[in-house]
Amino acid sequence: MTEKMRGKLRAIFIPVILFIVFDMVALGLNFWISAKLEKSAEAINLSGRQRMLSQRMTKSLLMLHVALTDAEKHNAFNEFANAVSLFNKTLNGFLYGGITTSGDGKPVYLFATDAPNTQLIAGSASQLWALIHKRLLPVEIGGAGVGVEALQSALATLLMHNTQLLGLMNDLTTALELNATKEVFYLRSLQTSLLLLALLNFALVCKRLLAQIKQSQGNVQALRNIIDSIETGIVLYGQDDCVRSANKTANQLFGYSEQALVGKSLGQLIVADNTRMLGVRRDNSTFVAKMNTQTLFEFNDQITMCTITDVSEQERKEKRLMYLAFHDQLTGLPNRGLLMERLRQDLLRAKRDSTFLAVLFLDLDGFKDVNDDMGHDAGDELLQAVARRFEHCCREVDTVARLGGDEFVFVLTSLHSVLAARQVAQNVLKAIGQAFLIHNETVKIGVSIGIAMYPSDHSEAELLIKCADDAMYMAKQRGKNQLVFTSECR
Repeated sequence: MTEKMRGKLRAIFIPVILFIVFDMVALGLNFWISAKLEKSAEAINLSGRQRMLSQRMTKSLLMLHVALTDAEKHNAFNEFANAVSLFNKTLNGFLYGGITTSGDGKPVYLFATDAPNTQLIAGSASQLWALIHKRLLPVEIGGAGVGVEALQSALATLLMHNTQLLGLMNDLTTALELNATKEVFYLRSLQTSLLLLALLNFALVCKRLLAQIKQSQGNVQALRNIIDSIETGIVLYGQDDCVRSANKTANQLFGYSEQALVGKSLGQLIVADNTRMLGVRRDNSTFVAKMNTQTLFEFNDQITMCTITDVSEQERKEKRLMYLAFHDQLTGLPNRGLLMERLRQDLLRAKRDSTFLAVLFLDLDGFKDVNDDMGHDAGDELLQAVARRFEHCCREVDTVARLGGDEFVFVLTSLHSVLAARQVAQNVLKAIGQAFLIHNETVKIGVSIGIAMYPSDHSEAELLIKCADDAMYMAKQRGKNQLVFTSECR
């Protein structure tokens, strides 16, 4: 082989090797992005849960304070101790990394946050929590029989600092979401750059090979072999949009036998669907297509090279991860993050349209007994059945969310009277009052409901939920399984 021939081969194969390297790195980045999305979704969910746990500590202390029987005191203390332990483990996980409990009750490793903004927020929250936890220790040590003085001191500390702690947890959740968005955007940009570099390298190869086709018919087969060896669909088409050539991967991608794509219009193979492109297979099934085009050369005719990749599975995973980040995994209901986003939007709409809006805070009565007596599987099945009944009590424009445990929140929008909120609450009491069949056993529970109205009770999302939560406590104190409006608590 002459030195000239070796030089020609190097000029062809070096860009081919670079194309394969860039393509493999881009594929690796895709798996890395999926892993990052899973990790970020878990951290965002746990950060959102911290806000619920801080409110649960206050609630359980209040229930312990007003408890009349030993059983009620024992249940309230257990709920308090569990909330403190879970909050402490999760906050330490954000700071130093460690094992905590996920939203579905399974152990999960939480990686320490390494971004400066989240480190600063987590550090501030840790300092505030250390101050609060110091006042809570006497209650943890004293158990269900803790003295009134220690209980009142712990309650006063929580009530004094709870809003600040909630704000820090809110800031941490927002910062985690922002960091995840920036990180994924950076990785996507890097992935796109690598794919473009790969395409440019391959375009260089094709240009050099096509120039040599005029000199030797043998080079045609060389080009075919190289194109067929690449695991990305490649289609060459002219100014008339008709396919001139396609590699083996492209034919397989569209469900055709070898070279059956030649002569077909690109419009038959690729169609627009809103903001994405769909590939149409021979059997009329479709896949989500990612495309890049490059003009190779122009004599009397212009040839365009198009690379086509099936990204359907990647899109499905991203949609699933996005769903998990904003929905409760057990019931499928919106979680706190999605609840707050919808509530803020509904408040803006209510202000614009001069309509009422209601926030209902619901806590199941008797759920803990079912969970303790029949096991967690039965408790999970009951929560799923309750969620379905809740959804049947509301309209499609309303929001039914699960905060965690046996706590739920409704947002009823576009109401024309307070009576509409009362009617929904009464329907819920009636629906939950009907027996459930769990593990072939009849189970009866109740629900305590607190109702806060916009604009009469408050105009801010967080405080509307707090007002409804306070009204729910009043419903508990009045004997449970009833509804109480915030206006009745004044």
